[in-house]
Amino acid sequence: MEGINKVVLNPNEELNLVELTKSKRRLLDLGMGPIGEKIFSVFRDNNIQLLNFAIKTENTKGLVAFYLEKSSSVTGIQSYYIAINTLVPLDLQIFNACHEYYHHIDDNKNYLHIQRISEPDDELINSKANRFAAEFLLPTETLITLVKKQNRGSVDLDKWSNNALLRLIVQIQIDYQVPYKMIVKRLNEIGAIEQSLKYELLSINERDNESVYYKIGKTINEFVFVRLNRETNKHGVDMEALNTILQNYDEETITLDSTIRDLKIFDKKIEDFGYKINVNEDDIDEIAELFGADD
Repeated sequence: MEGINKVVLNPNEELNLVELTKSKRRLLDLGMGPIGEKIFSVFRDNNIQLLNFAIKTENTKGLVAFYLEKSSSVTGIQSYYIAINTLVPLDLQIFNACHEYYHHIDDNKNYLHIQRISEPDDELINSKANRFAAEFLLPTETLITLVKKQNRGSVDLDKWSNNALLRLIVQIQIDYQVPYKMIVKRLNEIGAIEQSLKYELLSINERDNESVYYKIGKTINEFVFVRLNRETNKHGVDMEALNTILQNYDEETITLDSTIRDLKIFDKKIEDFGYKINVNEDDIDEIAELFGADD
């Protein structure tokens, strides 16, 4: 259930986010249909490197994602990273990645943003990032059209039975690869369900294998549904991120020290890629101490 201190966006802020998502979808050539995990390759193609880490989220402070921007004071080259904890279900990884993408495009962005498992909407920036991710993955006009097609031209779903609602939500989750709770909140935001029904649906443990919702999901499309609700447990970084660092070093746009430090982020050494570098151990230790600092 949402916290009592949640920041509620005003109509103008909501409208601005809707327009922003339309603009970014056009810019990324995504149309208004489903995106799902395709967003990972879209980010890569737009110079945002993806990192995968696997850390168990045993409490509400567990790390689920972060955004990092590094700018070289020597060359001016900027590098952008979105890191995703893969020990959360895949649908949440997709949502968290889009949350962090908002911090990448936000005019008032920080160079580092850390997202935890129960990050509250008690800060305007977090509330905007969550709403942006929801709108980006499941646009308002797309959802309204979808609901109307299933409901004889009406958005109001309050007269539907719970089982019928759950079937609709399952189909949206499978088609758009988004979390159950996000869909429920979006249905409330477009006026399809009342607040009381929203809270009733949010009380369901949607990842319980024995729940009605889970059984419906497996019946409609077991492979996709189960995959969305499971952790992927991926580690490491896309080779593209490493290639970018090494290419910058080859072109002498970053220093050796910077190259060693950046590769260390990914637990790699420059020697792993066939380079013969004469660096003494004291220098390596000094670089390690400076890990994370600018060039």
